[in-house]
Amino acid sequence: MRISWGFYGSAFVVLNRILLSIVWFGVQSWQGGQMAYVCIRAIWPSIDRIPNTIPASTGMTLPMFVGFIVFSLVQVPFLIIGPGRLRYMLHVGAIGGFICQLVLVSWAGGTKGPQGFGEILDSTNKLSGSDAGWMFVLGIGSTMSSITAGTLSIGDYARFARKRSDGIWSQGMGAFPAWIANVIGMLTIAATQKRYGSALWSVASLLMAIQDADPSSKTRVGVFFCAFVFGITQLVLNISGNSFCGGTDMSALFPKYINIRRGQALTAILGTVINPWYLLSGALVFISVLSSYVVFLQPFVGIAAAHYFVIQKRRLKVPDLYITGKQSIYWYDFGVNWRTVLAWLVGVTPHMPGMVHSVNPKLPVTAGASHLYYIASITGFFIPFTVSIALDYLVPVKVQKDFIQSVSIREAQDIASEMAESNEKSAEGVAHLSPDRESSVEHKIPEANSHSV
Repeated sequence: MRISWGFYGSAFVVLNRILLSIVWFGVQSWQGGQMAYVCIRAIWPSIDRIPNTIPASTGMTLPMFVGFIVFSLVQVPFLIIGPGRLRYMLHVGAIGGFICQLVLVSWAGGTKGPQGFGEILDSTNKLSGSDAGWMFVLGIGSTMSSITAGTLSIGDYARFARKRSDGIWSQGMGAFPAWIANVIGMLTIAATQKRYGSALWSVASLLMAIQDADPSSKTRVGVFFCAFVFGITQLVLNISGNSFCGGTDMSALFPKYINIRRGQALTAILGTVINPWYLLSGALVFISVLSSYVVFLQPFVGIAAAHYFVIQKRRLKVPDLYITGKQSIYWYDFGVNWRTVLAWLVGVTPHMPGMVHSVNPKLPVTAGASHLYYIASITGFFIPFTVSIALDYLVPVKVQKDFIQSVSIREAQDIASEMAESNEKSAEGVAHLSPDRESSVEHKIPEANSHSV
């Protein structure tokens, strides 16, 4: 982000990512805690007889809080495990989770009986014409919005790739399993809606309803297995998608005091301090706010794409990303690129009325404002993308243009490779130092990685 925002301006982007990492870590820890509670409940149903001393305003009960504590304690050791070693657990969670989804949807569909599907698939209130079209657009936009935060975190993992093309096929194929999971979820809920009297969108609520309807040992074993597998998936996703990314961002802001591991621990602490159970007790408003956050995030992606592919033409002077002052071609004005700030504001402002209305429907806005918000994941990218290119054309940065014209893409990559090799040799030297000297030298070695870029 330093190439587009400047040395100090990039901190604004990183702070946004840190905020999301903390909030989502807390939320997913709570959701994982619900899976732990379901597991405990399947083994010892008597846990529900524990007197509840927690106020109803918190949105939880004491047994649910016990599940959260258990999940949080299990999660702690994984904070010190590198992301590469977590991939085996992620494979187990992904494969096991898919099997559990197939089992649930097959069971739900095969046992729905003559009452059929619920209103999710068989509603008498059907939209038509432009209303149906805009709801379709909103669905696409919501799906795209859900991956925006992950898009900003790709650099945290892309730097571990063996070659540049490793991430292409996985990112290209990533939408398909997400689509399948959504379809399976809707079919399962629709097939159980009339049976349980409401649409149970929470997997934990669905599993508990299954056990309550048939508390036999076979049912409890199945409920335990599903909750256990979903809990593993939740744990690995939370560590890799929130804890590690939050720790990486904190280490980028405060490298002298925080390394990635300390940042992970701090993310976990703050994610618990925010009391995620309170956030989810007002689930509709909270989910609306999180889904609307794409209004602020998508312009970051558009600006980054404009700078890398069009303005900088994929030619980066990596050493200058770690230099302050006018000797760096990415210094701009006092470390902040005002062109990027303006492009971001232009990309955010048009979507604000629709965003506010989505959070509080009582506030009136025009239909056009709502429709513009529905496509914020698209317009939020292309508006700042276009504005960034236009501002660079009107008010170019001369030192950057001179560098771009003086080197080829290959030469720029060689500069970055030479710096990375130099850092590796320096890091090897640190390995032979005493622990005290190692910690002091560690912060003096700049790391040329795609996250900082």
